[in-house]
Amino acid sequence: MYKFLFGLLILIICSSETLAAQDLVEDKIKYSAAKLLQDKRFTSVSIGVVYNNKSQSEHLGELTRDQNNTPTDSTIYEIGSVSKTIVGLMIANAELEGKLDINENINVYLDNKLSRVSPANNPITIKQLLTHSSGLPNSNEDMGLAFNELNQQRFIESVNAYSIEDDKGQFRYSSVGTELLCYILEEIEGLPFEEQLTQFLNKNIEMKNTRVNLLPQNFPFFAYGYNTEQEIAKSHTAANKLWGGSGYIKASMQDLMKYMQFQLQNNNKLVQLSQSKLFDITETDGFGYLWILSQDPKLGKYIIHHGGVESTQNWMVIFPNHELAISVVTNSSFPETARILRELVMDLANRLLA
Repeated sequence: MYKFLFGLLILIICSSETLAAQDLVEDKIKYSAAKLLQDKRFTSVSIGVVYNNKSQSEHLGELTRDQNNTPTDSTIYEIGSVSKTIVGLMIANAELEGKLDINENINVYLDNKLSRVSPANNPITIKQLLTHSSGLPNSNEDMGLAFNELNQQRFIESVNAYSIEDDKGQFRYSSVGTELLCYILEEIEGLPFEEQLTQFLNKNIEMKNTRVNLLPQNFPFFAYGYNTEQEIAKSHTAANKLWGGSGYIKASMQDLMKYMQFQLQNNNKLVQLSQSKLFDITETDGFGYLWILSQDPKLGKYIIHHGGVESTQNWMVIFPNHELAISVVTNSSFPETARILRELVMDLANRLLA
Protein backbone atom coordinates (compact mmCIF):
# COMPACT_ATOMS: atom_id res chain seq x y z
CA MET A 1 0.00 0.00 0.00
CA TYR A 2 2.78 2.42 0.95
CA LYS A 3 4.67 1.54 -2.24
CA PHE A 4 1.54 2.28 -4.24
CA LEU A 5 0.98 5.64 -2.53
CA PHE A 6 4.66 6.56 -2.93
CA GLY A 7 4.53 5.71 -6.64
CA LEU A 8 1.34 7.74 -7.03
CA LEU A 9 2.97 10.70 -5.29
CA ILE A 10 5.97 10.54 -7.64
CA LEU A 11 3.64 10.38 -10.65
CA ILE A 12 1.72 13.44 -9.44
CA ILE A 13 4.94 15.40 -8.85
CA CYS A 14 6.32 14.49 -12.30
CA SER A 15 3.01 15.37 -13.97
CA SER A 16 2.94 18.70 -12.17
CA GLU A 17 6.48 19.47 -13.28
CA THR A 18 5.60 18.59 -16.88
CA LEU A 19 2.53 20.84 -16.82
CA ALA A 20 4.55 23.66 -15.30
CA ALA A 21 7.18 23.32 -18.05
CA GLN A 22 4.47 23.38 -20.73
CA ASP A 23 2.92 26.47 -19.16
CA LEU A 24 6.31 28.18 -19.24
CA VAL A 25 6.72 27.38 -22.95
CA GLU A 26 3.20 28.65 -23.61
CA ASP A 27 3.94 31.92 -21.79
CA LYS A 28 7.09 32.48 -23.84
CA ILE A 29 5.27 31.84 -27.12
CA LYS A 30 2.46 34.21 -26.12
CA TYR A 31 4.99 36.87 -25.17
CA SER A 32 6.64 36.64 -28.60
CA ALA A 33 3.31 36.79 -30.42
CA ALA A 34 2.01 39.73 -28.40
CA LYS A 35 5.27 41.64 -28.84
CA LEU A 36 5.10 41.15 -32.62
CA LEU A 37 1.56 42.51 -32.81
CA GLN A 38 2.65 45.75 -31.16
CA ASP A 39 3.83 46.55 -34.69
CA LYS A 40 0.51 47.59 -36.25
CA ARG A 41 1.61 46.47 -39.69
CA PHE A 42 0.90 42.92 -38.52
CA THR A 43 -2.69 41.76 -38.29
CA SER A 44 -2.22 38.25 -36.89
CA VAL A 45 0.46 35.71 -36.11
CA SER A 46 0.59 31.96 -35.55
CA ILE A 47 3.54 30.38 -33.74
CA GLY A 48 4.07 26.63 -33.50
CA VAL A 49 6.75 25.08 -31.30
CA VAL A 50 7.92 21.50 -30.95
CA TYR A 51 10.15 21.13 -27.90
CA ASN A 52 11.19 17.91 -26.18
CA ASN A 53 8.61 16.03 -28.27
CA LYS A 54 5.75 18.29 -27.16
CA SER A 55 3.85 20.47 -29.63
CA GLN A 56 2.34 23.80 -28.66
CA SER A 57 0.91 26.66 -30.68
CA GLU A 58 -0.45 30.14 -30.07
CA HIS A 59 -2.51 32.35 -32.37
CA LEU A 60 -3.08 36.07 -31.79
CA GLY A 61 -4.64 38.92 -33.72
CA GLU A 62 -7.27 38.67 -36.42
CA LEU A 63 -6.99 37.41 -39.98
CA THR A 64 -9.28 40.18 -41.23
CA ARG A 65 -9.18 43.57 -39.59
CA ASP A 66 -12.13 44.30 -37.28
CA GLN A 67 -13.59 40.82 -37.79
CA ASN A 68 -12.28 39.18 -34.58
CA ASN A 69 -11.36 36.05 -36.57
CA THR A 70 -8.24 34.84 -34.79
CA PRO A 71 -6.36 32.08 -36.65
CA THR A 72 -6.36 28.53 -35.28
CA ASP A 73 -4.39 25.34 -35.80
CA SER A 74 -6.75 24.62 -38.73
CA THR A 75 -6.08 27.89 -40.56
CA ILE A 76 -4.46 27.16 -43.92
CA TYR A 77 -1.59 29.43 -44.94
CA GLU A 78 0.47 29.80 -48.07
CA ILE A 79 3.91 28.71 -46.86
CA GLY A 80 5.88 30.10 -49.82
CA SER A 81 9.37 28.72 -50.29
CA VAL A 82 9.20 26.54 -47.19
CA SER A 83 7.44 24.36 -49.80
CA LYS A 84 10.89 23.66 -51.23
CA THR A 85 11.97 21.72 -48.13
CA ILE A 86 9.10 19.26 -48.73
CA VAL A 87 10.26 18.75 -52.31
CA GLY A 88 13.80 18.16 -51.00
CA LEU A 89 12.44 15.54 -48.59
CA MET A 90 10.60 13.79 -51.42
CA ILE A 91 13.76 13.76 -53.56
CA ALA A 92 15.73 12.29 -50.64
CA ASN A 93 13.06 9.61 -50.26
CA ALA A 94 13.27 8.73 -53.96
CA GLU A 95 17.06 8.50 -53.61
CA LEU A 96 16.80 6.15 -50.62
CA GLU A 97 14.40 3.99 -52.64
CA GLY A 98 16.96 3.79 -55.47
CA LYS A 99 14.78 5.66 -57.96
CA LEU A 100 17.29 8.40 -58.74
CA ASP A 101 20.93 9.42 -58.35
CA ILE A 102 21.43 13.05 -57.34
CA ASN A 103 24.73 13.18 -59.26
CA GLU A 104 23.03 12.16 -62.49
CA ASN A 105 22.22 14.40 -65.46
CA ILE A 106 18.60 15.56 -65.08
CA ASN A 107 18.03 14.59 -68.73
CA VAL A 108 18.18 10.93 -67.72
CA TYR A 109 14.84 11.44 -65.97
CA LEU A 110 13.29 13.87 -68.46
CA ASP A 111 13.46 11.94 -71.73
CA ASN A 112 16.27 14.18 -73.01
CA LYS A 113 13.96 17.23 -73.16
CA LEU A 114 16.71 19.53 -71.83
CA SER A 115 19.56 18.41 -74.06
CA ARG A 116 20.71 21.94 -74.92
CA VAL A 117 20.85 23.38 -71.38
CA SER A 118 22.04 20.10 -69.83
CA PRO A 119 24.25 18.26 -72.37
CA ALA A 120 26.09 15.08 -71.51
CA ASN A 121 29.48 16.87 -71.43
CA ASN A 122 28.29 19.60 -69.03
CA PRO A 123 25.11 18.40 -67.35
CA ILE A 124 22.86 19.95 -64.76
CA THR A 125 22.57 17.42 -61.96
CA ILE A 126 19.80 16.85 -59.46
CA LYS A 127 22.28 17.84 -56.75
CA GLN A 128 22.73 21.23 -58.42
CA LEU A 129 18.97 21.77 -58.47
CA LEU A 130 18.81 20.87 -54.75
CA THR A 131 21.53 23.38 -53.89
CA HIS A 132 20.63 26.27 -56.23
CA SER A 133 23.91 25.86 -58.11
CA SER A 134 22.58 24.88 -61.55
CA GLY A 135 22.84 28.38 -63.02
CA LEU A 136 19.10 28.49 -63.68
CA PRO A 137 17.28 31.70 -62.71
CA ASN A 138 14.93 32.38 -59.83
CA SER A 139 11.72 33.01 -61.72
CA ASN A 140 9.88 32.29 -64.93
CA GLU A 141 9.97 36.01 -65.72
CA ASP A 142 13.77 35.83 -65.69
CA MET A 143 13.47 33.43 -68.62
CA GLY A 144 11.19 35.87 -70.45
CA LEU A 145 8.14 33.71 -69.75
CA ALA A 146 5.10 35.87 -68.99
CA PHE A 147 2.41 34.58 -66.63
CA ASN A 148 -0.25 34.49 -69.36
CA GLU A 149 2.06 32.28 -71.47
CA LEU A 150 2.82 29.87 -68.65
CA ASN A 151 2.23 26.15 -69.01
CA GLN A 152 4.39 23.08 -68.47
CA GLN A 153 5.46 22.75 -72.11
CA ARG A 154 6.43 26.42 -72.45
CA PHE A 155 8.28 26.19 -69.15
CA ILE A 156 10.43 23.26 -70.32
CA GLU A 157 11.11 25.00 -73.65
CA SER A 158 12.17 28.19 -71.83
CA VAL A 159 14.48 26.28 -69.48
CA ASN A 160 16.13 24.53 -72.43
CA ALA A 161 16.71 27.85 -74.19
CA TYR A 162 18.24 29.54 -71.14
CA SER A 163 21.99 30.21 -70.92
CA ILE A 164 23.51 29.06 -67.63
CA GLU A 165 27.22 29.36 -68.46
CA ASP A 166 27.95 32.45 -66.34
CA ASP A 167 26.37 31.07 -63.15
CA LYS A 168 26.66 27.27 -63.29
CA GLY A 169 28.30 25.87 -60.16
CA GLN A 170 27.71 29.04 -58.16
CA PHE A 171 24.93 29.71 -55.66
CA ARG A 172 21.98 31.35 -57.43
CA TYR A 173 18.62 30.87 -55.78
CA SER A 174 16.32 29.20 -58.28
CA SER A 175 12.63 28.47 -57.96
CA VAL A 176 12.85 27.32 -61.58
CA GLY A 177 15.17 24.53 -60.45
CA THR A 178 12.71 23.40 -57.79
CA GLU A 179 9.89 23.18 -60.32
CA LEU A 180 12.16 20.92 -62.39
CA LEU A 181 12.60 18.67 -59.36
CA CYS A 182 8.80 18.37 -59.12
CA TYR A 183 8.70 17.39 -62.79
CA ILE A 184 11.44 14.80 -62.24
CA LEU A 185 9.44 13.28 -59.35
CA GLU A 186 6.41 13.14 -61.62
CA GLU A 187 8.37 11.36 -64.35
CA ILE A 188 10.05 8.74 -62.13
CA GLU A 189 6.90 7.92 -60.18
CA GLY A 190 4.40 8.13 -63.04
CA LEU A 191 2.02 10.13 -60.85
CA PRO A 192 1.07 13.85 -60.89
CA PHE A 193 3.16 15.81 -58.41
CA GLU A 194 0.13 16.92 -56.36
CA GLU A 195 -0.99 13.32 -55.93
CA GLN A 196 2.51 12.24 -54.90
CA LEU A 197 2.77 15.13 -52.46
CA THR A 198 -0.46 14.35 -50.62
CA GLN A 199 0.19 10.59 -50.58
CA PHE A 200 3.75 11.05 -49.30
CA LEU A 201 2.76 13.48 -46.54
CA ASN A 202 -0.27 11.45 -45.44
CA LYS A 203 1.67 8.19 -45.33
CA ASN A 204 4.89 9.38 -43.70
CA ILE A 205 3.87 12.34 -41.54
CA GLU A 206 0.05 12.22 -41.27
CA MET A 207 -0.21 15.71 -42.77
CA LYS A 208 -3.84 15.82 -43.94
CA ASN A 209 -4.25 19.47 -44.91
CA THR A 210 -1.19 20.23 -47.02
CA ARG A 211 -1.40 20.57 -50.78
CA VAL A 212 -0.73 22.90 -53.72
CA ASN A 213 -4.27 23.24 -55.05
CA LEU A 214 -6.95 23.75 -52.43
CA LEU A 215 -10.02 21.53 -52.31
CA PRO A 216 -13.46 23.15 -51.90
CA GLN A 217 -13.54 22.14 -48.22
CA ASN A 218 -10.21 23.93 -47.62
CA PHE A 219 -11.34 27.42 -48.66
CA PRO A 220 -13.24 28.30 -45.45
CA PHE A 221 -9.96 27.81 -43.54
CA PHE A 222 -7.70 29.67 -45.99
CA ALA A 223 -5.90 32.79 -44.71
CA TYR A 224 -6.04 35.79 -47.00
CA GLY A 225 -3.51 38.46 -46.18
CA TYR A 226 -2.27 42.03 -46.47
CA ASN A 227 0.45 43.48 -48.69
CA THR A 228 2.88 46.39 -48.29
CA GLU A 229 0.06 48.91 -48.79
CA GLN A 230 -1.97 47.18 -46.06
CA GLU A 231 -4.48 46.10 -48.69
CA ILE A 232 -5.85 42.61 -49.29
CA ALA A 233 -3.06 40.91 -51.23
CA LYS A 234 -3.04 38.58 -54.18
CA SER A 235 -3.42 34.94 -53.14
CA HIS A 236 -2.50 31.87 -55.16
CA THR A 237 -5.75 29.95 -54.97
CA ALA A 238 -6.25 29.33 -58.70
CA ALA A 239 -5.04 25.99 -60.09
CA ASN A 240 -1.24 26.09 -60.38
CA LYS A 241 -0.01 26.19 -63.97
CA LEU A 242 3.19 24.25 -63.25
CA TRP A 243 3.77 21.86 -60.33
CA GLY A 244 3.84 24.28 -57.41
CA GLY A 245 6.54 22.83 -55.18
CA SER A 246 8.76 25.89 -55.47
CA GLY A 247 6.51 28.10 -53.36
CA TYR A 248 2.80 27.39 -53.66
CA ILE A 249 2.09 24.68 -51.09
CA LYS A 250 -0.55 25.52 -48.48
CA ALA A 251 -0.56 24.03 -44.97
CA SER A 252 -2.19 24.40 -41.57
CA MET A 253 -0.19 25.04 -38.40
CA GLN A 254 -1.35 21.63 -37.21
CA ASP A 255 0.40 20.07 -40.22
CA LEU A 256 3.46 22.32 -39.89
CA MET A 257 3.96 21.10 -36.31
CA LYS A 258 3.74 17.48 -37.51
CA TYR A 259 6.32 18.34 -40.16
CA MET A 260 8.64 19.80 -37.52
CA GLN A 261 8.20 16.75 -35.31
CA PHE A 262 9.26 14.62 -38.27
CA GLN A 263 12.29 16.84 -38.94
CA LEU A 264 13.42 16.30 -35.33
CA GLN A 265 13.65 12.51 -35.75
CA ASN A 266 17.44 12.50 -35.66
CA ASN A 267 17.69 8.70 -36.12
CA ASN A 268 15.43 8.64 -39.18
CA LYS A 269 17.53 7.88 -42.29
CA LEU A 270 15.31 10.02 -44.50
CA VAL A 271 15.60 13.00 -42.16
CA GLN A 272 19.36 12.52 -41.84
CA LEU A 273 19.80 12.44 -45.61
CA SER A 274 17.57 15.44 -46.32
CA GLN A 275 19.41 17.54 -43.73
CA SER A 276 22.91 16.55 -44.86
CA LYS A 277 25.11 19.25 -46.40
CA LEU A 278 25.62 19.11 -50.17
CA PHE A 279 27.01 22.58 -50.90
CA ASP A 280 28.90 25.32 -49.02
CA ILE A 281 27.82 28.93 -49.51
CA THR A 282 29.89 30.59 -46.77
CA GLU A 283 31.91 29.39 -43.79
CA THR A 284 28.72 29.07 -41.75
CA ASP A 285 25.97 28.52 -44.36
CA GLY A 286 25.32 25.72 -46.79
CA PHE A 287 22.55 23.83 -48.52
CA GLY A 288 21.19 20.36 -47.95
CA TYR A 289 18.18 18.99 -49.82
CA LEU A 290 16.76 22.52 -50.29
CA TRP A 291 17.25 23.27 -46.57
CA ILE A 292 19.61 26.09 -45.58
CA LEU A 293 22.10 24.73 -43.02
CA SER A 294 23.61 27.28 -40.67
CA GLN A 295 25.44 27.81 -37.38
CA ASP A 296 24.75 30.11 -34.43
CA PRO A 297 27.47 30.82 -31.84
CA LYS A 298 25.08 30.05 -28.99
CA LEU A 299 22.47 27.71 -30.48
CA GLY A 300 24.81 25.69 -32.66
CA LYS A 301 23.62 23.96 -35.83
CA TYR A 302 20.23 24.91 -37.15
CA ILE A 303 18.22 24.20 -40.32
CA ILE A 304 16.13 27.04 -41.71
CA HIS A 305 14.00 28.29 -44.57
CA HIS A 306 11.92 31.37 -45.26
CA GLY A 307 8.72 31.48 -47.26
CA GLY A 308 7.15 34.63 -48.58
CA VAL A 309 4.39 35.47 -51.03
CA GLU A 310 2.32 38.60 -51.52
CA SER A 311 -0.03 37.81 -48.63
CA THR A 312 1.90 35.67 -46.18
CA GLN A 313 5.38 35.22 -44.76
CA ASN A 314 6.88 32.58 -42.51
CA TRP A 315 10.05 31.01 -41.17
CA MET A 316 10.65 27.44 -40.12
CA VAL A 317 13.74 26.70 -38.04
CA ILE A 318 14.89 23.30 -36.76
CA PHE A 319 17.42 23.03 -33.91
CA PRO A 320 18.16 19.28 -34.00
CA ASN A 321 20.67 19.30 -31.14
CA HIS A 322 18.10 20.87 -28.81
CA GLU A 323 14.99 18.89 -29.84
CA LEU A 324 13.45 22.24 -30.74
CA ALA A 325 11.67 23.52 -33.84
CA ILE A 326 9.74 26.74 -34.41
CA SER A 327 7.37 27.88 -37.15
CA VAL A 328 6.07 31.44 -37.25
CA VAL A 329 3.50 32.57 -39.84
CA THR A 330 1.79 35.90 -40.42
CA ASN A 331 -0.71 37.02 -43.03
CA SER A 332 1.11 40.36 -43.44
CA SER A 333 3.76 40.77 -46.11
CA PHE A 334 5.94 43.87 -46.41
CA PRO A 335 9.69 44.40 -46.98
CA GLU A 336 10.77 44.10 -43.32
CA THR A 337 8.56 41.12 -42.49
CA ALA A 338 11.19 38.42 -43.07
CA ARG A 339 13.79 40.12 -40.86
CA ILE A 340 11.31 40.77 -38.05
CA LEU A 341 10.00 37.19 -38.06
CA ARG A 342 13.49 35.71 -38.10
CA GLU A 343 14.51 37.84 -35.13
CA LEU A 344 11.38 36.62 -33.32
CA VAL A 345 12.28 32.98 -33.96
CA MET A 346 15.89 33.31 -32.81
CA ASP A 347 14.88 35.31 -29.72
CA LEU A 348 12.21 32.76 -28.81
CA ALA A 349 14.69 29.89 -29.27
CA ASN A 350 17.19 31.59 -26.97
CA ARG A 351 14.56 32.20 -24.30
CA LEU A 352 13.22 28.62 -24.48
CA LEU A 353 16.72 27.21 -24.13
CA ALA A 354 17.90 29.62 -21.43
